[in-house]
Amino acid sequence: MVMGSQLSAILLSLWVLTIPVTSTGEEIKLEGWPIPDLRGLVPYIITIHRVDGVEKVVEKFYTPGGGHIARISGNGKLFAYGVDKDKEPPIDYLLLDIDGSGRFIKKLGPEESYLIPEWVSR
Repeated sequence: MVMGSQLSAILLSLWVLTIPVTSTGEEIKLEGWPIPDLRGLVPYIITIHRVDGVEKVVEKFYTPGGGHIARISGNGKLFAYGVDKDKEPPIDYLLLDIDGSGRFIKKLGPEESYLIPEWVSR
């Protein structure tokens, strides 16, 4: 026979298991995440698109380790890096300079989307 406190514990654990858990895949590091070293690398493709009034330029580089990096700028202002270690979708993560400080403090996971930061269009 289940005692009252045991029954409460069982019901509580069942209730906890039914709460949906979501993860944003977003990390903030106020001192900034280290940015990829692109010295000596040449882009294999450059794309230019107009997005929300911003001329968005994406330069993609192969890395010596077998992955690739995308350097993303808008209106001539560098605001993001996309990093992928295996060249297969999705990317591993995106680093974002959200305020134009030159520090890439926001790291987004592969399932996250982003908007071009407001400071880029100023």
